[in-house]
Amino acid sequence: MTDQWIQGHVLQRITFRDGLVLNLDDYNELVISVPLDLTLPQIGGMAGAGEPEVVTIDPTAVRNEQKPLFDFAGATCTHADWDADGSLHLGFSGGQHIDVRSDDAHTSWELYGKHHGYVACLPHGRVRVVRHDLPEPATD
Repeated sequence: MTDQWIQGHVLQRITFRDGLVLNLDDYNELVISVPLDLTLPQIGGMAGAGEPEVVTIDPTAVRNEQKPLFDFAGATCTHADWDADGSLHLGFSGGQHIDVRSDDAHTSWELYGKHHGYVACLPHGRVRVVRHDLPEPATD
């Protein structure tokens, strides 16, 4: 996995436009186009209060009653990585987590960074990375 540049950045805006769109500071945008698992923080933070709730949501067909679950703009992205199969894992300072599995037929997620480059999980979990902020590898 390449260095994930959105970790430590503030989530500025959450919208639904052809999927879930997360706009982070420093001109970064993440678009999720396949069903995702949203883990919600425990209410009240009571020890032993049970497991956090996980809700599966199709970001291309979000129901009105699901939209308030995405009211965590202003949180910081505390964790961002993907697995060898293209599954994306995000954590936020408010306790929310987003997990996205790769899809055999569609691009699952795309990350655009004005100052960094582009990363996408293509069909079958192939992750394509284009970085323009790193030096070119030396050729002999």
